[in-house]
Amino acid sequence: MQEIRIGIIGTGVISKTHMNNYKDIPNAKVVAACDIDKAKLANFGQEWGIEDLYTDYRDMLKREDIDNVDVCLHNNLHLPMSYEVLKSGKNCYCEKPMAGSYKDALTLYNASKAFDKNLAIQLAMLFNPASRLGKKMIEDGELGRIYHARSTGYRRRLRPGLDIPPPFFAKEFISKKWAEHGALYDMGVYHISRLLFMMGIPELERVSGRVYQEIDYKGAPAKDAGMEVEELGVGLAFYKNGLTLDIIESWAINMDDFDSSFIAGSKGGIRLTTDTIEKKNYPGLKFFTQEGNKPVDKDLIPSENPLFDPEKDPEQRYYQNDQAHWIAYLAGDLKERIDTPWLALQTMLVSEGIFLSSKLGREISADEIESLSETTAMRQQETEWGTFNYDFN
Repeated sequence: MQEIRIGIIGTGVISKTHMNNYKDIPNAKVVAACDIDKAKLANFGQEWGIEDLYTDYRDMLKREDIDNVDVCLHNNLHLPMSYEVLKSGKNCYCEKPMAGSYKDALTLYNASKAFDKNLAIQLAMLFNPASRLGKKMIEDGELGRIYHARSTGYRRRLRPGLDIPPPFFAKEFISKKWAEHGALYDMGVYHISRLLFMMGIPELERVSGRVYQEIDYKGAPAKDAGMEVEELGVGLAFYKNGLTLDIIESWAINMDDFDSSFIAGSKGGIRLTTDTIEKKNYPGLKFFTQEGNKPVDKDLIPSENPLFDPEKDPEQRYYQNDQAHWIAYLAGDLKERIDTPWLALQTMLVSEGIFLSSKLGREISADEIESLSETTAMRQQETEWGTFNYDFN
């Protein structure tokens, strides 16, 4: 089993999730970490037993003994830093969303091809048994013709950096400079990409949508507390072959709950019954169909499905989570992988469609989204260690 040596850039809240996954992968070894916050970096190194610590990412990227670099930064740094990683000749695993705009995501996607290095985007929900079982059922024709799906994500009042204050979530989560967008980029990415994955990544035709920031914070407009991004995003996307996808994603709303995500077909439908990505609490999957004229509902309990039993199929251990999948692919233990960069790019396309439709006040085509999307990525970053200038095409 080939050891994959990893460097990590960014030691904030999401890096801890990444590290917890790596510690359960026998051939994954994190050998270096980088952050411009020296105190935070030192605490991270002590917590995880990492001795090689860097405040300048360029020094870490010079190392020849690192196979993969994990980028755990805010959205508008995903393109510039991942581009630097790929350009240095290293494989890159990047946190979601792929970038701050569709244009930047496309630039990153093309860079991985140009530099001939592997790129992965963190889309953890693809790897749970419910997502994978639902995808197989669709591929096997159990749902018939897929014609409509719904992507939902509900939080009543949990805006990171605001309702969930620092140090749990930094203010950068609600900053346009760093994050560019809010609810649709935070959890919406998971929910939308999961459904697109299950449905075979259909081709987008057009989108209509709106984004909102309406809920006060401590009796005053949230913008007064630094909220610069959407707390609610809604959209209706039209795909080829008559498929529609409606989307609603909330950080804050005066409502008790939303129904969970589902996919409807001519022969049957499936509903994802929870939205967790925790290892020990996999989402459930319910199947709705008819036998004769009688409606039939089935609770499929995906985590107990023998299809995913590693004792019966040893390769299943490479699907425990997205990082196990990625490391197995880099080590050559897995010959084919889920193409998360392409899926993440298509997720960015429909998300950007919602933002542009809201801005323009009209429906927008996929071609228009591609032509109107603009870069939001950082070109320059001032730090106490000097100025970082990012050069990406």
